[in-house]
Amino acid sequence: MKKNELRKITFTSVFVAIAFVFGLVTKYVPGLNLEMPQGGSVFGFPMIPIIFIGFILGVKYGILGGILYGLVSLMLDGVLYHWASLFLDYLIAFGVLGLTGLFKEKLHHPKQFILVVLFVAFLRYLSHGLSGALIFGEFAPEGMNPWFYSFIVYNAPYMLTSAVLTTIVSVLIRKKIIVLAEEYYLLDVSSSSSTEAK
Repeated sequence: MKKNELRKITFTSVFVAIAFVFGLVTKYVPGLNLEMPQGGSVFGFPMIPIIFIGFILGVKYGILGGILYGLVSLMLDGVLYHWASLFLDYLIAFGVLGLTGLFKEKLHHPKQFILVVLFVAFLRYLSHGLSGALIFGEFAPEGMNPWFYSFIVYNAPYMLTSAVLTTIVSVLIRKKIIVLAEEYYLLDVSSSSSTEAK
């Protein structure tokens, strides 16, 4: 195995582990363990490491890291309501966060970086929204359209909070993550310093 490939696997593993720790914190620490009744954390901090895997290593490792965390998240939740939920609420929902890898160069441009983070968070929201409408429609109040309930009433509030908090924290640590990636030769130092927006 090439040394650089080993670095990428290690980086992915470590960041998935960090996402796992964030998941534990937001699930069990009082004040941070705010969840919707059928799942969905108000504090979506586990998204942050997955997003950076994509930005640093590209879409392949980003999606892989997201899928791995999706499986970890399922273990944290400890229950699967429907087989399709495995894909829409876990594998796809977190896998799409790795699509930041399609916009690696945006890591060095703060405003564009924010747009990419919000974009992948929106894709995660769509996945959960579809799951809620197709699988959990029975939980909608009587007389309420299950699509409206899922996308607007249930998933929009916590995903909006998660997206905003994830974006703020990601912006604050962006430069430190870039430096870390450069130290482990996962980013080209010369290109990143020349494209970094001031």
